[in-house]
Amino acid sequence: MSSGVPLTSENLFEVLQAATSQSQELVQNASSQLKSWELVPGYWGMLQDMFLNRSLPVVIRWMSVITLKQGVDKYWRKAATNAMHKEEKSYIRARLISAILDEPSSQLAAQNAVIVGKVARLEYPLEWPDVFTELTTVIRDSSAAPLTETTTLRLTHSLSILLHVVKELATGRLVRTKAVLQSVTPEVFRVLGGVYVKHVELWHAQLGGGQQTSVEMMTITLLCLKILRRLIIAGYEFPNRAPEVQELWQILYGQVWVLFHAESQLPVSGGEELALLRKHVVNMGKLFLDASTSHSAAFALFPGTLPLLGKYWEVVAAHGETLVERSKENLNGNEGSSGEEDRRNFREKVALHGMLLFRSCAKMIFNPVATFKYRHKAEKDENREATEIFKTQLFTPQTVTHCMEVLVTKYFVLCPSDLEGWSENPETWSEHWENATESWEFVIRPCAEKLFMDLVTNYKSILAEPLMRVFNNSISSTDVLAKDAIYTAVGLAAPVLHPSLDFDGFLHNTLVNEIQVQQQGYNILRRRIAILIGQWVSVNVSAESRTTVYKVTQHLLNRDDPYNDLVVRLTAARCLKSSVNEWEFKVDSFLPYVDDLFGKLMGLIDEVEETETRMSLLEVIGLIVERLEHHIAPYAEAIVRILPPLWEQTGEEHLFKQAILTILTKLVSAMKDRSLEYHNIVLPLIKYSVEPGSGMQVYLLEDALDLWEATIRSAPSPASPELIDLAPLLIPCVENGTMTLRKVLDILESYVLLAPREMIENLRSQMFAAFASLLGTLKPEYNSIITHVVEIIIRAAETLGGEQALSVVGHELIGSGFLLTALEGIHASYQAHQTTGPNRVHPPLDTVVMTDYLGVLSRMVLASTGWFVENMRVFGERKGMGVEQVMGWLLEEWFDHFSNIGNPKARKLNCMALTKLLETNEGWVLRRLQDLMVVWTDLVNEHLDNEGGDALIYWVQPEDENAPVTPESSRRKALTQSDPVHAVNVVEFIKHHLAKVQGENGGPGRFREDWVVNVDKYVLEGFAKLGVI
Repeated sequence: MSSGVPLTSENLFEVLQAATSQSQELVQNASSQLKSWELVPGYWGMLQDMFLNRSLPVVIRWMSVITLKQGVDKYWRKAATNAMHKEEKSYIRARLISAILDEPSSQLAAQNAVIVGKVARLEYPLEWPDVFTELTTVIRDSSAAPLTETTTLRLTHSLSILLHVVKELATGRLVRTKAVLQSVTPEVFRVLGGVYVKHVELWHAQLGGGQQTSVEMMTITLLCLKILRRLIIAGYEFPNRAPEVQELWQILYGQVWVLFHAESQLPVSGGEELALLRKHVVNMGKLFLDASTSHSAAFALFPGTLPLLGKYWEVVAAHGETLVERSKENLNGNEGSSGEEDRRNFREKVALHGMLLFRSCAKMIFNPVATFKYRHKAEKDENREATEIFKTQLFTPQTVTHCMEVLVTKYFVLCPSDLEGWSENPETWSEHWENATESWEFVIRPCAEKLFMDLVTNYKSILAEPLMRVFNNSISSTDVLAKDAIYTAVGLAAPVLHPSLDFDGFLHNTLVNEIQVQQQGYNILRRRIAILIGQWVSVNVSAESRTTVYKVTQHLLNRDDPYNDLVVRLTAARCLKSSVNEWEFKVDSFLPYVDDLFGKLMGLIDEVEETETRMSLLEVIGLIVERLEHHIAPYAEAIVRILPPLWEQTGEEHLFKQAILTILTKLVSAMKDRSLEYHNIVLPLIKYSVEPGSGMQVYLLEDALDLWEATIRSAPSPASPELIDLAPLLIPCVENGTMTLRKVLDILESYVLLAPREMIENLRSQMFAAFASLLGTLKPEYNSIITHVVEIIIRAAETLGGEQALSVVGHELIGSGFLLTALEGIHASYQAHQTTGPNRVHPPLDTVVMTDYLGVLSRMVLASTGWFVENMRVFGERKGMGVEQVMGWLLEEWFDHFSNIGNPKARKLNCMALTKLLETNEGWVLRRLQDLMVVWTDLVNEHLDNEGGDALIYWVQPEDENAPVTPESSRRKALTQSDPVHAVNVVEFIKHHLAKVQGENGGPGRFREDWVVNVDKYVLEGFAKLGVI
């Protein structure tokens, strides 16, 4: 099908038919044709015609409405590219509601409702002011009419449309969107409230009969409930002040429990009727929960809120009792009946709502939502009253204690599904449990832990004593599940209980004994003890008890003990992180256990199968490597040996490959120069991860660069050929200029420090070309790295090959455009500084960038003034200037910028370069003698120490005493010590060059007559006071 096919009903039907074909080729051609018609006027209206034509096959109508929905998303906005014409939108909008109300297909009607919601969000109230009026009229008329199949269908469809309209407007963030919804909410709310109350009464009387009319009416009331929930939350600023909301609230807070108890009266096989009943209860819970979070003050002030919360907690307590009983049955090998599973899941959902409600109430008291919005006195008074209600009437000492007891004794007990998952798939269950904390809004166990922490943290004075009492009573208990629950509470409450609980004594006298018990179910306790130690180790475990902690971990990782099943060992491994990664960790006390622990951890990696589990274990090993630092050497080979097979086994699992690269980075950093023996493993992995076209670069580049940086910093001189061979792979990374550019430039700098000869001989063209392409496009800090690398190259070339090597580097500086770009930037800044008044031009170069460019020029001068002048001559030829002209504006800008250089090292570097230019004996520098004397006077005064020496000779970059001594740190130290800035006394340097230039220009007398005579006498006097001459 070509793009030239005219748009007709027949052609559109054929294309839509092809789009639903089983042939992939036909589908692709049809999709292409439909896309080409998107810009043809009338196309979207014709799609709606197809959708509304009930004589067509349902599959054609379905494709039409789906395509129309996508078009509304893409082209309905006025500002959209190729937006729909106004006339076509009016044509579509006019039939969106009326033509679909008696649609027999609920799926098609649902898609149309989505379209109405999207259009209403964009067009109400300006272009479509009567959408709510039209819908409420249909709802009111259909509800008042006799109950027939037609009226029920119209009522259901109109409610579904209204739900999507309200959904779209309720999610709007603009003030205008909220305001238009709030303006229509009262009227819509009253209509829906009447429909809801009427139909609930009808189906509630028929409940349990299994009649179809009952299911239809329940569907209607469920839709009403969903809409009312959103209107209460988004349609009212203060819902507690609206009489209609208060009236509905009083109905719902009593009705929810009537329906909740009615659910238990229906048979488990209640079918659709039972499912709809449960949905009513759940949606009522969502309403209460949304109100407690979005309108917390209103929630507290609604009539019946406290009794409602009390009822919810009764459900929480009752469901907890059920969980405990089932857990005991399961532990004894009695799985129980599965026929009630759906009913238990429903009750668990209601209990979860109860916990979330209590969390919201506690948050209102102790962590209220901050707002910048102005609050009137009435609103502030309501907030204070609501807070006082929850403080004094809800969270009483008795209630808080009771809640704590229910959570600890009921919900901290492992439930049957936990025990079943443990036994059937221990690896998956362990990983899921480890990550379940973040799902507290949807899973009841993590929610119970969160609520417990809220209570313990905010009511520590009330709960500390009863919690300790429960704990003391449990020590002698043999009930494994109960003890596991109490230990859970003690672990979570560690920050609160540490003044009351002697954990060291508890560890030695109780826990050490319990992990050695060989009885059924004690694997549960072993897992909990590992977690408990991990929670307490950073709170209150003495240095003397650390060895006991490591011995306990050793014991729990022992595979030969039958009660150390996979879950126990995985948990012990993960909790080892807490023992190692805390402030009081001492390497010496840990070293005796490292060999055995590493062996067991690596054996565990071989045993498990899932990628996530292996990654978590590698993370533990990586952390130990990091904390042991150079002490890791004896165990490095064993760690490195297991990584290549793991790399191969992961295939395309890039997350696991990232974990392997991370642990290698830590290992190389810890081993320093001794990591050289592992280059045969490390270097191929780096190459695979960064090489363009490898397919994994996008995933592994960042981690591979970290490993690369650690490797080259740890590499001793001279560099191995294999390491040098990797260097060209850095150039594409530089040219990409991505977020990793800083790291790439750092590695490139490390290469120049490690192997300057090889980098200059083999990679200079690519380096300077890449640098030139980035120069002027980067942030100043990135620009500084590039110029610093160039400075190092210039210094290295001078050291390695003198004038010949400098000539080669100069050729590349010019040929690549690097030097041209820098000098053009300086020249443009010079020209900008010549402008004044209203025509003043802002200089293009940032102050820092200018300093960096002048730093490169200074290094060129210090390396060889002849070489520097030659490069200026070449630049001048390309720009049609002579050397005299180039040096004229260059020195003007250079001296002018000197006062803006803040770094003492950079100031001295520039001063020495400007001074050394006197070697040329050229008029363009001799005429600047006054500027030179100003620079000399300022700098010498800055750098004179108490004994008249140069402070920078003794000063070097401060070193971190705790920083590891790596081969690269030694190379950088040597680079600093050999730097003229730190090796040459600036006063002697000035004396030498001043005496030399006088001697070469006729002696002091002639020099004074020709050049010094032009210097201002005050400048000359200031310079003379230094005693340089």
